[in-house]
Amino acid sequence: MRFLIGFVVLWAVLAGTAALDPSARWGPVVLAAVLVASVAVSVLLYRTPVREAVRALGLGRPTGRSLLAAAVVSLLVVLVFPVTAALSGATIPLVADWPWALIGVFTLHGLAEEMVWRGYAFRRLAEGRRFWPAVALTMPLIAVTHIPIVLASGPVVGGGAMIVAAVTSIAFSKLYVLGGGTLWAPGILHAAIDSFKLVVLPAAALAIYPYLIIGFSIVVPLLVLFVPDPATAGRAGWQPRTPRRSAGSADPTGAG
Repeated sequence: MRFLIGFVVLWAVLAGTAALDPSARWGPVVLAAVLVASVAVSVLLYRTPVREAVRALGLGRPTGRSLLAAAVVSLLVVLVFPVTAALSGATIPLVADWPWALIGVFTLHGLAEEMVWRGYAFRRLAEGRRFWPAVALTMPLIAVTHIPIVLASGPVVGGGAMIVAAVTSIAFSKLYVLGGGTLWAPGILHAAIDSFKLVVLPAAALAIYPYLIIGFSIVVPLLVLFVPDPATAGRAGWQPRTPRRSAGSADPTGAG
């Protein structure tokens, strides 16, 4: 129950602030709100000291291997745009303020969403479990939170978003673990999948782009599974990095 309360609170903060600007240009504001909410959930629900709660956010130093894997796979994901242009015969330009839009996409979809999905949901569900069971428990939670997209954009776009959100949980969780429990690598890949907010899609491209991005977003990110890592291979359990607890203090991981 404590886990579900925390998840609902964080998702409500994320969804509520993100709704202020669907273009994601308010991404830094959304990230700040989710960061404060994440620390508050850890302190109030799990009795974690503030300093330890901040350390557990996933904003520490990532591994070079996780960043390299995320960069390579992200470059393959954004190939969807030249492929769409070639198949539709349309030009797909960048939006005029694309540098600011890029910051917004990365802070909102890359960091704020990953702070909720991986930094909270997956990390908490991974306590006492191996990698794959933790991923399996995370997938339906993330898929359900995409139901509003079905209502707003229809069954094709919304259903595709739900499937992509569930399946990409595998790749994002792999990168999270590969990065030592940090959000940077999954954040890079997550931002790449949502990079359509950086371009102007003409009508001719819109006829095929939704189907191409669903395919690219489901298949390409799974390439990260080929990066060897014993913690996600099923041979060894993985536990998130948690701060060292002092004698007599409450359990900072808040298992249960």
